[in-house]
Amino acid sequence: MATIVDVAEYAGVSVATVSRMMNSPDVVSEKTKKKIHKAMQELHYQPNAMARALQQKKSNIIGLVLPYINYAFFSELTDAVEESCHEHGYKLMLCKSGEHQEREQEMFSILQANKVDGILVCSRFGEADVFKNYEFPVVSIEREIEGITSIMADDYAGGRMAARELTTCGSKHPLIIGSRVPEYLPGTDRIRGFEEECAKAGVVPEICLVENILMGKKALKKVFFDYMERNPEVDGIFCTSDMIAAQLFSGMSVHETDLYRKIPVIGFDGFEIAEWMDLSTISQPIQEMGECAVEMLIKKIEGKIAPEKLTLPVKLIQRSSTERFHRKQEK
Repeated sequence: MATIVDVAEYAGVSVATVSRMMNSPDVVSEKTKKKIHKAMQELHYQPNAMARALQQKKSNIIGLVLPYINYAFFSELTDAVEESCHEHGYKLMLCKSGEHQEREQEMFSILQANKVDGILVCSRFGEADVFKNYEFPVVSIEREIEGITSIMADDYAGGRMAARELTTCGSKHPLIIGSRVPEYLPGTDRIRGFEEECAKAGVVPEICLVENILMGKKALKKVFFDYMERNPEVDGIFCTSDMIAAQLFSGMSVHETDLYRKIPVIGFDGFEIAEWMDLSTISQPIQEMGECAVEMLIKKIEGKIAPEKLTLPVKLIQRSSTERFHRKQEK
């Protein structure tokens, strides 16, 4: 493996000149820079990023800590974050916590050891003080953390939109089906918004919460359809995530298909799978969320003023899972 000494000898310059070219290129002549670049290419020289970070006190690396990578929201978010990092001249270091608090803290320590300039995090844990003990800036995505710069979608407004859509379809006994989560996570605001909008219409929704939406399609279907058999009055369904709707209503039996056609269903997130299912949904701006999170973090890295909290609007996307019931109400 070529070293900086090899590059200097090949280019016919001093080691100090090669070092200046890498760290302060403006002070090196164009002719010398071309010679050094040619030497690097010929020798396949790769600068030691860690050493340069220590020297410059800046690595141009941003860390992203997620609970999962294979869940649709986080995969779309990762794509948006990586693209935005690239556009701003940063590399992305991705870490997965698996919803384990000790592992999440371990990921932060690893990122700190690798001299990242800042961290974006989707944390599932409530202790905000943990994020204040690091020397780099942190931006929270998807939820508000007190004392930490945060960006999120307006989940409460989205819950209200979902309720209005179902009550407009004529639903008097809607069902919320979602995951049981701590009150500081987004699902809680979606449910709260839905309940409060229903109350305005004189409607009291039923709630069916599962411990883990990643419990598997078969298990989730059993919980849901057992509930529906015990509560036949349910005439509308709000799935707090499109992935829940996808697990419930994909690969349906004749009985399940009949149920799906008889009552209005709406999801939340705006994933591509909702379009495939012709599912009405509350779409959150995942792409914009990722881009804004990166921009907010870079402002903090550069010592500039960034908003401490940014809430992005959501929007209703109507498809046949509710639209056909609008037509029935109009007749």
